[in-house]
Amino acid sequence: MPRKVWTALAVLALLCTWLSAMPAVAGYGAIAWDQTTGKSGWVWNEPTPQKAAAGAMRECGISGCKVVIHTDAKQCAALATTKDGKAAGGAARSTKDAARLAALTQCQKRKAGDCILRTSDCNK
Repeated sequence: MPRKVWTALAVLALLCTWLSAMPAVAGYGAIAWDQTTGKSGWVWNEPTPQKAAAGAMRECGISGCKVVIHTDAKQCAALATTKDGKAAGGAARSTKDAARLAALTQCQKRKAGDCILRTSDCNK
């Protein structure tokens, strides 16, 4: 075989080895909320769904918090609540704008007052 072919094969083998050694990039997110206190917490781009849920619970900081939204890689989510935080709406969608709109719509359906967007973001 010509030298160029061997060089190309060597480079390809090196790239395959290098890429297989890299960890998979996955972005998981979660939003936690406590209806009694109105507290909430969220995280994005965690390596596993379990770490995302644990992070959201930690950020919420209250024993009554529950994870209300789980998101996968390249998925967006939003949380909207009333001013006191005791009525909420949340959604996960493919775009941030769609998630925001759905969260606000869900919150408004509760008819507990004006709703405020608390968080919205997308995983990588």
